[in-house]
Amino acid sequence: MDAEEGRQNERVNLADDPSSREMVQIDLHLLPREILLDILSRLPITSLIHFKTTSHAGYDLIADPRLPPMFRNRLSNSNACLILFNYNILAIPPCQLYFVDSEDGSGRVTKIDPPHHSEVNNLVGSCNGLLCLSLIGGSSESHSLLIYNPFVGEAVRVPPANRFSNQSEVFGFGFHPRTGEFKVLRTVWYPSLDVYEVDDESMVQVFTVGTTEWRKKGAPPPQLRDEPPEALVEGSLHWVTDVGMGGAGVIFGIISFELADEVFEEIRHPPCQRFESRHYTLSVLNGCLSAATLVDDLHFDIWVMMQYRVKESWVKQFSFDPNFPGGRPSCLTIFSTVICVLKNGEILLQNEDKDSSLVSYDPVENRFKTLQMSGLPNSFQAPPFLPSLVSAKATMNLQL
Repeated sequence: MDAEEGRQNERVNLADDPSSREMVQIDLHLLPREILLDILSRLPITSLIHFKTTSHAGYDLIADPRLPPMFRNRLSNSNACLILFNYNILAIPPCQLYFVDSEDGSGRVTKIDPPHHSEVNNLVGSCNGLLCLSLIGGSSESHSLLIYNPFVGEAVRVPPANRFSNQSEVFGFGFHPRTGEFKVLRTVWYPSLDVYEVDDESMVQVFTVGTTEWRKKGAPPPQLRDEPPEALVEGSLHWVTDVGMGGAGVIFGIISFELADEVFEEIRHPPCQRFESRHYTLSVLNGCLSAATLVDDLHFDIWVMMQYRVKESWVKQFSFDPNFPGGRPSCLTIFSTVICVLKNGEILLQNEDKDSSLVSYDPVENRFKTLQMSGLPNSFQAPPFLPSLVSAKATMNLQL
């Protein structure tokens, strides 16, 4: 191969993949590396992964340690894509991962096979482009965890915590920007060793990714239920739980676990009508804590806490009621959850009744649309997911 032929092989189409709308051709020898990295940091994650496989030079550029933070800094919450987790006991393996690219609007569903996929039994959470998956393996690896970047393809195991007979446990996964640490929260309930004690014992443990041991943090708040957290905001995990009793019955509220100081706190809920006795779910909208509520089976409201932990900053951003054109959409039920805001400004929701479905709401046109995607499983979890080029192995000693 002569020099000119070699140079031709290094002329690549950065957006030459099925999701591309334009062709961007660049001769890698004509631009400084810093400019190439800047260009790459502006491309969708799918184009970057395709570019990585097109040439040795492309692979070398994507592996440059300067690119992941540049790519992350250019991301916004509207760059979210979807990772779907499906459990089907009749399938082999029973747990499946799917990727839906919401950037190009094509509705393409791609299956992902993570490492140890035959052992995966649950999706714990996602943050900063990493997934935390729980695994069921051999006796020495039961209920261990896997930190996995589905685009980079790397994964690391989290060592299993101590187990108790007849235990129940839930995990949470998150990142705190102040400490630059990924952490896993484990809450476990187990029968007391005291034969005269009726109530179960409980314990909170924290694992900092990059260390080797789980740390005990005492008992969880008594009102915390054995359900996983619903939203990660400002380095804190959040749950919906009952916080007391009122005239209308159980009062529901919001409990958070702050990952830097590792403490539980109560956060004031939105000031909506009969909030204490109606179902609501938590999510993240444009980086803010959000609560979707269904009141009296007539009103479906989406509240947003514009300034975190400031109770007066709760704002009702959207309300769908009998006055909505055509009445409250039937796709909004007690099982509806807000996922994210798409790049086009539409709100993506998941409705999970008998089966799961994805619904988008256009606030400009005031219109709902059920998304039809080939290959979408019948039921799934759909956490918001911001793609990343960070290696899962790098999290073992990462400071972002």
